[in-house]
Amino acid sequence: MARWWYGKLKWLAILPIVSFATAWTTSSQTSAQAESAPPAELERLEYFKGVWSCSQPADSDDPSAKFTWKVEQGLNNFWYLGNAQQDLVPDNGQPINSQEFLGYDAAQQKLVRSVVVGNGNSYSLLADDWQEDKLTWQGAIVMNGRSSPLKEEIVKDSPDRFIATYFVPGEDGGWQPVVNESCDRLNNTP
Repeated sequence: MARWWYGKLKWLAILPIVSFATAWTTSSQTSAQAESAPPAELERLEYFKGVWSCSQPADSDDPSAKFTWKVEQGLNNFWYLGNAQQDLVPDNGQPINSQEFLGYDAAQQKLVRSVVVGNGNSYSLLADDWQEDKLTWQGAIVMNGRSSPLKEEIVKDSPDRFIATYFVPGEDGGWQPVVNESCDRLNNTP
């Protein structure tokens, strides 16, 4: 007789688990269908859409590296995809190129940017939102197998021009600027 009750209790113990799993699966499918549209927060990155001509350093009196940065929406419009190609010049036989993803991470509620560079470097950054005309990315860069904190500040000069400054940790514990670049939109098309 005790075995009969044990068998019934065993099924009763499994029933809530099955019910929970079914409810969770149904709920997940429903929320996945509801979330199949790109997040509205992705609009924060629309400014970058287009083709840009960029120079490093931003000061035109110094010799600079020049590159073209193309940014377009892709992957079912959930991401902005960037591709940078350094211009070939006589003293630089191996120009650097990069590919990147810019998007919005709903779990962290932050903008995300992941970049891989043709010289083996990579960096991953997060940002909250534009503060007036300034967007501050912060994260880490990996170079030569070592990771280091990295910060990038992008300041809109106009709808078709921005200045980006990259920072690394300084000896005083603050941020030390290391690279400035200026980017101008080509063909005035966002």
